[in-house]
Amino acid sequence: MAKRMDSTVATFYQFADLPDFEAKRAPLKEECDRHSVQGTIILAHEGINGTIAGPSAGMESVLKFIRSDERLAV
Repeated sequence: MAKRMDSTVATFYQFADLPDFEAKRAPLKEECDRHSVQGTIILAHEGINGTIAGPSAGMESVLKFIRSDERLAV
C-alpha cells in the first residue's frame, strides 16, 4: 500500500513595486527548497505571481516568508 502524501496548493499574485526583485529570488528559492515546496513563482518589478504546492506546514512557512515583505503582506 502506498503512503498517502497530503499537499496544499496556493496560487497568488500581488501587484507591488519591487525594484529589488532579483535580490529576492535566491532567498525565496532557498525557503521553498527547505520546506519541499515546488512550483513557479515569478518575481518582477511590478510584483509577484505564483502557483506552488507542498506539505501544509511548508506552504505556511513559504507564504509567511513571502508576506514578511510588507509590500506583499496582503
